[in-house]
Amino acid sequence: MSSNQLPQPLPKYCILCVDDEHIGLGVRTALLEDEGYFVTAVSCPLMALEYDVSQFHLAILDFDMPGLNGFQLLLRLRAAHASFPIVLLSGMSRELPNDIRAMFSSCLDKGEPIHILLNTIRSYLTPIPDPAECRVMGRDAHPLYGRHQL
Repeated sequence: MSSNQLPQPLPKYCILCVDDEHIGLGVRTALLEDEGYFVTAVSCPLMALEYDVSQFHLAILDFDMPGLNGFQLLLRLRAAHASFPIVLLSGMSRELPNDIRAMFSSCLDKGEPIHILLNTIRSYLTPIPDPAECRVMGRDAHPLYGRHQL
């Protein structure tokens, strides 16, 4: 990069946060916005289903919520063609059966240090390299989706 070029800003990612605990949801939203993410915070899982899932890059769901639990919400989001990572953040994630835990991209406990959540989010929302750069380096621009012709 020449000295005349400004560094390119990181892409803005949109995160859906669903939790019926208003205080935790508010704190999490503020923290993620401070990290540069756009956050749609929803305290009712049924209301979360009213959003266009194509606008999100990742979701963070609580498990124990009225109306729908986190697993039921995950299933409905997937039925609505949500292909983004869905992270379970719950006070009871370790108590859930393995077959339910396996449906989530990651399962975290609310009591864990916040850097664990942030690192988990970053691991899923790594910027995709420029396809031209990938050709030069012999790498695929979209490794999560298999090999593509560039």
